[in-house]
Amino acid sequence: MPPQISAYVITKNESAKIAGCLASLDWLDDRVVVDDFSSDGTAEIAAECGARAVSNPFNGFRDQKRFAMEQTRHDWVLELDADERVSPEMRAAIQALSDEDFKGCNGFAFRRLTRFWGKWIRHGSLYPDYKVRLYHRRRGVWSSGDVHERFIPRGTVRRIPVDIVHEQDLDLRRYVARTARYAEMSAADYARAGKQWSWLDFLRPVHTFVYRFFIRCGFLDGVHGFLIAIVGAMGTFLKYAHLLELTKGKHLKEQR
Repeated sequence: MPPQISAYVITKNESAKIAGCLASLDWLDDRVVVDDFSSDGTAEIAAECGARAVSNPFNGFRDQKRFAMEQTRHDWVLELDADERVSPEMRAAIQALSDEDFKGCNGFAFRRLTRFWGKWIRHGSLYPDYKVRLYHRRRGVWSSGDVHERFIPRGTVRRIPVDIVHEQDLDLRRYVARTARYAEMSAADYARAGKQWSWLDFLRPVHTFVYRFFIRCGFLDGVHGFLIAIVGAMGTFLKYAHLLELTKGKHLKEQR
C-alpha cells in the first residue's frame, strides 16, 4: 500500500487564496498551515477548511518551510504555496503511484504552470518549471540559501509531467517589488557565502533576457513573455548591484 501523505503551506495575509489551495488538497488527511501572524484572518480560514493552523514568526522562507514540514504527521509530504493548486491531473498522478514507485524514489517533481496578467505562461523560464514538491522529509536536506529555497532529496527524483497550477496574477507593481526583494535576499546569500563582485556580473542581465526571451522562446508568450524577461533581467541586475554594495561596504569598514 502506498504511504500516507501530509501537505503543508506557509502563509502571510493570504486570506484570498488559502481556501482554494486547501480545497485542492482535500483528498489528504493531514494539511498543515504555518502562518506568520496574519492580520486578515488567514489562519482562521485555514482552520475552517479543516487544516491544522499553527502560528510561527517568519525568519526566512527556508526556516519557515522547515518548521512547517516538521509539523506534519507523515514522512511523505506535499509542499505548496498559498497561490498554488494541485491540478486534477496532478492529483490523479499522485494517487496512481504505487508502493514500488515510492520505494524507488525519494522525491517527485512536477511542472508549474503560472498565470501572469491573466495569461497562462507556457514558454520562457516559467514553463515547464519542474519543482520537487512531493518528497520524503527524512531523506534529504534543505538548500543553504534563504531565497529560491528548496528541499533536496537524496537519491532518485522522478519527474511527473503534470501541472501544479500557480495562480500568481500579481500586478506589475507587486511583481517588480517581489523581484527586487528576492534580488536583495539573493545578494545577501551570496555575500554570506563569500562571493565577490565582478564587472562581468553586469553582463548577466543581458544573458538573463536573451535566455528567457529567445533561447527559452518567451517571445511565443507575446508581450507577457517580454515583460517577464525584462523584469527577470532587472532582478539579475539588482542582485549583483546589491552584492557590490554589500562587498564594497565591507571593504570600506575594513579600511577604517
